[in-house]
Amino acid sequence: MKKVSIKDVAREAGVSVTTVSHILNHNEKRFSKETIHKVMDAKEKLGYFPNKNAQQLRGSKIKLIGVLLPSLTNPFFSTIMQSMDQNKPEDVDLFFLTTTGKELESNIKHLVERGRDGLVIGRLIENPEALDTYLKKRNVPYVVLDQSEDHGFTDMIRTDENAGGQLAAEHLVELGHRSMAIVQPYEMMTNMKDRVHGFMTYCQKHGISKPAIYETTLSKAGGASIVPSIIESKATAVFAINDELAIGIMRGMADRGMSVPNDLSLVGYDDIDFARYIIPSLTTVAQPMEDIGALALTLIMKKIQNQGSDTEKIELPNKLVVRETTRRIN
Repeated sequence: MKKVSIKDVAREAGVSVTTVSHILNHNEKRFSKETIHKVMDAKEKLGYFPNKNAQQLRGSKIKLIGVLLPSLTNPFFSTIMQSMDQNKPEDVDLFFLTTTGKELESNIKHLVERGRDGLVIGRLIENPEALDTYLKKRNVPYVVLDQSEDHGFTDMIRTDENAGGQLAAEHLVELGHRSMAIVQPYEMMTNMKDRVHGFMTYCQKHGISKPAIYETTLSKAGGASIVPSIIESKATAVFAINDELAIGIMRGMADRGMSVPNDLSLVGYDDIDFARYIIPSLTTVAQPMEDIGALALTLIMKKIQNQGSDTEKIELPNKLVVRETTRRIN
């Protein structure tokens, strides 16, 4: 079937192509309501939608921003996505793409070759200098989120992950826990390493035995699968590197006839939406996910408008949210 064109809409509405173009691009002040209705009715009847690539070639002000993330299903990243979408101006289109570490470079090139005006990268960049050279050579500005280290090449948004880990440790130590464990993924991003470092540092400073570290896949299933090792360790408390792992640990404990927090105190990280609604509700270190999304959009738009602007590094605070998965012990 032939694709519907703007000429088809103009013919159906009985107006000129120029009139259709102005109305569909919201430049409609000089047209009567009757003409606007004719054009919009014709558009709906024929199922016409504008070609964004063609608009760009004609010099449209629409900006296309690619956002690369490790996952679209993880509530942490989906909240960031939603925040960006809710805060984007009318002249901005967002394209979200998941990518593994191995595919990151090829996916970035894929987006650049298709005319993206800017990128937000929420995945660990394994070769940051080469990537920076590639993007700057092509005049594509980018902003980095907290999974990568800060190399000073471009703007970066992160939270104080070290302090976040310390908040989790401080809470558990104050509740009397001395035998603790950390559950983390096999592949550790820079921000996750900082969480663990903060937790370990606090324990060391306060004379607490070094927490045992258990590795698993970064998922609810991974959290559930590591529970036998946690039980065997005799730990009274666990710091899970994110909330999904923590929720999996709760399920794994329940499957073995044990409960949180009676048999194990548990602290997560992120404060995803599910954390407050599960039973028991999850004690966790909350990250300002909505702020991260909004700031990422603000910074990349600033970069697009002025690529020579100074490099910015924004570090946002985290906070501990105490709920029902931790308890005091003797």
